[in-house]
Amino acid sequence: MTLRAVAVSGSPRAPSKSKTLAELMLAALGHGGCETQMVDVAALPADALVARASAPAMDSAIAAIGEAQIVVAASPTYRALYTGVMKSFFDLMPHGHLAGKICVPIQTAGSPQHFLTIEYGMRPLFASLDGVPIAGVYATDDQFVEGQPAEKLRARIETVASAALALARAAAG
Repeated sequence: MTLRAVAVSGSPRAPSKSKTLAELMLAALGHGGCETQMVDVAALPADALVARASAPAMDSAIAAIGEAQIVVAASPTYRALYTGVMKSFFDLMPHGHLAGKICVPIQTAGSPQHFLTIEYGMRPLFASLDGVPIAGVYATDDQFVEGQPAEKLRARIETVASAALALARAAAG
């Protein structure tokens, strides 16, 4: 069975450090044998994102997550949490949509001050949809050199990707 991984970029801007890390995570998961896909929440139709209208792009994004065994959520830290557009996207998912899925949080911030956002933000977000959250990646601006992740941060992405793959394979039997 081929594993599928979907990353959700919750940044409303481009370029984005959190999206860069999500892309690296998908690359690492792809090297581990996963089919990968990126959902860029900022590119989804705004009316669909706030449940004012339906849109095929939104339906496809939510369906892709439903078919994945690994779900990555990457967001910059806004107001000591993840972005509102990310919350809006996850709010549209049906109850239990992440059931049994390995959920990987990635969060970026200007400083280490909000490092617990993964614990009090992302973990409950995943759990509210019955996902299985694992230890993720919290990165600060000083871990990037000229907009690119430093080697130690890249190594952390690889470590977390390996753990996610091992857990997903074990769950798949």
